[in-house]
Amino acid sequence: MNPYIYLLIALAFATTLGYLVGKEKNKAIGKMIGDAAEKTLAPEDTEYINIGGVLGHNFTYKLNPPFTEAKGTFTLLPRHSVLYIPLSLLISRHDRFYLHLFTDSDLQGEGHIIAEKYYPKMRVDIAGEDKLKRDTLTAGGKNFIILYDNPRLEKSLRALLESLENTGHLLHFCCYRGNRNFFIHVIPKAETLEPLLSGIYRQLPEMMKKKG
Repeated sequence: MNPYIYLLIALAFATTLGYLVGKEKNKAIGKMIGDAAEKTLAPEDTEYINIGGVLGHNFTYKLNPPFTEAKGTFTLLPRHSVLYIPLSLLISRHDRFYLHLFTDSDLQGEGHIIAEKYYPKMRVDIAGEDKLKRDTLTAGGKNFIILYDNPRLEKSLRALLESLENTGHLLHFCCYRGNRNFFIHVIPKAETLEPLLSGIYRQLPEMMKKKG
């Protein structure tokens, strides 16, 4: 038999095995992310919309006051594609988790916490960044850039970072007064995702204006 036939058989076997193993790993990571988000937010109702098989989901949660709903996305590396995963590691580098939390309460202002190493790699510029005050803070052994338009909010942002037992893989946090929205962008790792989300979530009411 032609030796190239053996090579093709081995390649087919490796591709199939890689597909099955990668698919199961992505399913496990997706479940971990959903479990961490639901444990933290305790939604009244949930909706998940699949993205490309095992590549991720869009999701919407109905929440209890002082929040109204959460909308988010998590996208995963194509671990089931042996041929494409090396290129994806060069381009995307890691899994991604984005979460928007909406509230009816007025917020103190606009503020951002951005991992210093991530800042130059941000794909979308922050509108009006030149009008925001800027500072830096070290937490969990990592440097973060803080942007804010209200000194009271700066204190809340610092308190949030300092309250976290582990800053985990936090890339960007935003409190945005314009649409009463909080935004969280992290790399979803099993050992840090749930503690990081719950730690942030506990601090969010401190960024809301007190009623009355």
